[in-house]
Amino acid sequence: MATLIQENRSSPSVRTAPGAAPALRRVVLRGLGFATFGLITATLGVVIVPLARLAARWRGRPEQAVLRAQYAIHRGMRLWVRWMDRWDVSRVVTVSGVEALRGPVVVVANHPSLIDTPILLNLMPQADLIVNAAWGDNPVLRGCVAGAEYLRVEHGAVMVRHAIERLHAGRTLVVYPEGSRTPTEGLRPFERGAAQIALLAGCDIVPVVITVRPRTLMKGQAFTDVPATCPEWTVEVGQPIRPADHLRAGESASAAARRVTEVLQDYFEKRWDRGIC
Repeated sequence: MATLIQENRSSPSVRTAPGAAPALRRVVLRGLGFATFGLITATLGVVIVPLARLAARWRGRPEQAVLRAQYAIHRGMRLWVRWMDRWDVSRVVTVSGVEALRGPVVVVANHPSLIDTPILLNLMPQADLIVNAAWGDNPVLRGCVAGAEYLRVEHGAVMVRHAIERLHAGRTLVVYPEGSRTPTEGLRPFERGAAQIALLAGCDIVPVVITVRPRTLMKGQAFTDVPATCPEWTVEVGQPIRPADHLRAGESASAAARRVTEVLQDYFEKRWDRGIC
């Protein structure tokens, strides 16, 4: 919620002119939806995630503490996504290929809206995220970030090493290669981090295309810019991409990562051009 307020502080206020009641209702429902997200997330971070970790230790399985924390967050996001659907704030209409999200894989997804991460976590009982400092230090989110031991992008080489260790343990890593939400004009250039991690870990990359219609909650879009109809999210899980197939004899890992990143960018660009993502 703190991030939402900061991003939309300069947004124009909603006018209550004649005929504006339905629009005002949609804005109020969206506000209630995100207030609920803040409540669920704070409760997870302060109460449920610590208890889940403690239960794992009490049972003599400390190695399960993080997985239990991530599963608790998954359940919390499922609850929130269902709440948003019930009140026509947002709706996930189509999900395909979710079974391919089981580790060890690097899930590479586009990022068209502010709520893509809750939607993905709603589908994934286990997921390691890479988060930036703004999210990791957010007072509402940091309890979940710390309890689930999500990876901090600012930790650089240490983050990469921990990501590889988790993939070797059979876990799933989620990466947004754009680094931030997609702007209205098109996809950002992809960063090479996902490809580098997958190459070093020796695991597949699973592309996930997220589509939202009508487009909403995009980068730079006002929080009060609520579409007239309930926005619907589609999650399409593609066929795994094997980074090893793009290796060439004698070349550096950096060159191979650059080529795999180009393959990923092309995969998503073709879908953007067709209006899919």
